[in-house]
Amino acid sequence: MKEKIQEVENILCKYGQEHLLRYFKELLDEEKENLLDQILSIDFDLIASLYKKAINHEMNENQQDLQPLKADEWDAIANQEKEQLYDIGIKKIKDGKTAVILLAGGQGTRLGYSGPKGTFDIYLPSHKSLFQLQCERLINISRKCGTYINWYIMTSHVNHDETVQFFDDNNYFNYPKENITFFKQGMLPAIDSNGKIFLQERGKVSMSPNGNGGCFLALKDKGILTEMKKRGIEWIFINGIDNALVRVADPYFLGFAVKTGLPSASKVVPKKSPDEKAGILCYRNGRPAIVEYSELPVKLAQKSDGDGNLIYDNANIINHLLKLEVIEEFFNYEVPFHVAHKKIPYLDINGNIEYPKEPNGYKFESFIFDIFSYVFDMAVLKVRREEEFAPVKNKDGEDSPFTAKNLVLDLQKNWLINSGINSKLLHGKTVEISPLSSYNGENIDKELIRDKLLRADTILI
Repeated sequence: MKEKIQEVENILCKYGQEHLLRYFKELLDEEKENLLDQILSIDFDLIASLYKKAINHEMNENQQDLQPLKADEWDAIANQEKEQLYDIGIKKIKDGKTAVILLAGGQGTRLGYSGPKGTFDIYLPSHKSLFQLQCERLINISRKCGTYINWYIMTSHVNHDETVQFFDDNNYFNYPKENITFFKQGMLPAIDSNGKIFLQERGKVSMSPNGNGGCFLALKDKGILTEMKKRGIEWIFINGIDNALVRVADPYFLGFAVKTGLPSASKVVPKKSPDEKAGILCYRNGRPAIVEYSELPVKLAQKSDGDGNLIYDNANIINHLLKLEVIEEFFNYEVPFHVAHKKIPYLDINGNIEYPKEPNGYKFESFIFDIFSYVFDMAVLKVRREEEFAPVKNKDGEDSPFTAKNLVLDLQKNWLINSGINSKLLHGKTVEISPLSSYNGENIDKELIRDKLLRADTILI
């Protein structure tokens, strides 16, 4: 341990962070080892650079030369062309050219839930978790293609072990274990207004996740990008955990992206209103970008065309496709980070935890959509909200588990009606269709469902 201590002391002296060992002598041996390892994991050059940019106001100040980005409307595409897109997408998946990344580093805190958000039950009759819903959609597509898609699940230091255990306890929801890879997003230390790194405890540095854009850094650092390239992966689906209607590995979307010839694509939905808290996909300084709702000028947010349609209407739902080469080329540039001035609990000079009433320091994170600014253009597909977007963000009210559950069941009710089942037969009934049975309304067994509707009020298919 002596050599490691000396190494750490030299590093801290170089960067003026000697205070991190202030309580070192008071720690148990295991605590000492953990603290030393944590310090050695920090990129001090990066932190020094980010601090300098933060105090010089060089971050979060993108010039806002914004222009609308025209999306292709899914409803405007002819059925024959849709089938062509499907065939293109299915072939890419069959040939092993695709992978899926799930961003699942968040906790269910805003839902009043202490576990990983992906383990949350949104109160469907089946009580399936968000993880299970996505997994079963992947199984459905994999069966259609005769091959299992490699699924990469990004966790965080907070929820990694619990997430892996959840999958293990549920037999990976019958998805082949060898086709699932869990990996942790990175962490960055929080710093005060003088650039000093906070201590969270006497033997622990104050760290926080480096944002969902840390996905790319983790893929590189853990050798996953190299592994993907060896496997012949060309396209990577990326989606978030908190959408109960996300169409994971959608072959139509993949076919659409491939046919455009562009290196990236995103699905969007129409905004509900000008003031909806959703990022907007548009052009910024001539390049594709997602502009956060708080950064979009009110005049632009409210701007509409002659028919009353919003001009800036492409609401981000975290459903993207990227060519592998785009991610590889991303590392030829300096990875952008965003700064947040926050109230950060810290250990004071007397070893007591302080909870500031005002912002006292900085946290840094990267966003996954920053990568779009490094491509010359991208394809955008606008889909129906009610078919593909059921966000689970709040405990109650809008975008809650209850609204998400209702969106799932309402969509599936429409599937039944479209298949020929009389809507009167569904009155007062609840029917949940497993993603294993139907991905987007296909394979509806009308006779079986009619028979069950006559015998029960709640039916699981």
